Amino acid sequence: MSVIQVAWYLCMNLLNLQKVKLKPANDPPVGELSDKIHYECHFCGKTCGLSLENREICERISGGDFFYCPFCVRHDYYTKSSQHILPLSFRSVMGYFYHALYSNKVRKMWLSEIKDYESEHVKIGLQSPIFNYDPDTCLWFIDFSKVGHGRKKVEVEEVLKTVMNILACFNLYEHLHGNPNRFYEKYREAIVKFHENRYRPNDRRFLIPTLTTVGNADFPKGITMESTRDFLPNKMRTK
Repeated sequence: MSVIQVAWYLCMNLLNLQKVKLKPANDPPVGELSDKIHYECHFCGKTCGLSLENREICERISGGDFFYCPFCVRHDYYTKSSQHILPLSFRSVMGYFYHALYSNKVRKMWLSEIKDYESEHVKIGLQSPIFNYDPDTCLWFIDFSKVGHGRKKVEVEEVLKTVMNILACFNLYEHLHGNPNRFYEKYREAIVKFHENRYRPNDRRFLIPTLTTVGNADFPKGITMESTRDFLPNKMRTK
């Protein structure tokens, strides 16, 4: 027997290798592995990881054929009343700041500033009882069933005032070359139309205007003004 054969024999005995027959599991996965199953919410579009148990709870409560994330189930966005909910976001502003002012060759903003703007806009928006915020998607949800004329409702002007205050916290006059009022007008027109007709375009269910016509900067390769709609603060990296 050669030296190599002897060494191989000794290794095999030390490891005590055995043949293992794999069988398919009859029971669904539980514990840590099940937490990695991801689902897309029918209302807010968020992809979230849930255990099978928590998914079943969401489905049991919503009672429909579509999956709704815990956030939307918690706030009854799976019911018919969701027709009164307008999802909107200001994440295109933060996307512009990050890609055009922070990540650019000539840095005009620090990452800490963007994070401060994010925190401040949340504080301002949550002062309104009809504004609801999901930090996972950076989406706001305005309940227009509470907007209108009446003793227990707020006027649509109050909604617009909150939007104006949020935009003001970003100091757009300092960071943009154009007139920020044109950017605000995009929100105002869409909000008034939704208030009066409960209307949003099928391909623009979320109200997320971009800084087109008021922002003027070179983006890194692969980034466009349109792509800032999908920007999320958790994508920010120190450079």
